[in-house]
Amino acid sequence: MQVIDLLTMSCGHQQEVRLNPEVKNWAEAFLNHPVPHLPGTHFNYNTPGSYMLSRIVQEATGAKVVDYLQPRLFDPLGIKPPRWDSCPQGVSLGGYGLFLRTEDIAKFGQLYLQKGRWHDKLILPQEFIEKATAKQVSNGNDPDNDWNQGYGFQFWRCTHGAYRGDGRDGQFCIVLPEKDAVIAIT
Repeated sequence: MQVIDLLTMSCGHQQEVRLNPEVKNWAEAFLNHPVPHLPGTHFNYNTPGSYMLSRIVQEATGAKVVDYLQPRLFDPLGIKPPRWDSCPQGVSLGGYGLFLRTEDIAKFGQLYLQKGRWHDKLILPQEFIEKATAKQVSNGNDPDNDWNQGYGFQFWRCTHGAYRGDGRDGQFCIVLPEKDAVIAIT
């Protein structure tokens, strides 16, 4: 299993591992969960995989992902330090638990629409944005279904050349490059 498999929700699990406050070590539970599919070959939406990405950032940098991102992403976008809930081991949840205002979600979408640029400053590499929002793995075969257009790096592909981030409890960031538009919904 590689980082790209976590980014693309293709880590090899058939079902998500259940992570909750009673689980003593979330990373251990994730890594001990059955992996019946070769990583990179089977899409299955897997929020614990996003948690593992957060865990990797924290292990590599020594900072919670929310703290790591503050000077690199949130500050340049004018986003005040957000709350990002953590697991019992103190690691940001990664796939959920980030509390942003609707206008902050829109800023994030606008950053992606502008290929990583914000006020003439490069915040994220254009090549990363292009890979993150392109189809990296197949997630269905119905060409008319928005849920079957492919999956990038934590982004769903959509019909009409669009892509979106779906957040827990109805938070959406939809980017429509062909229309030069971003829609943020909470």
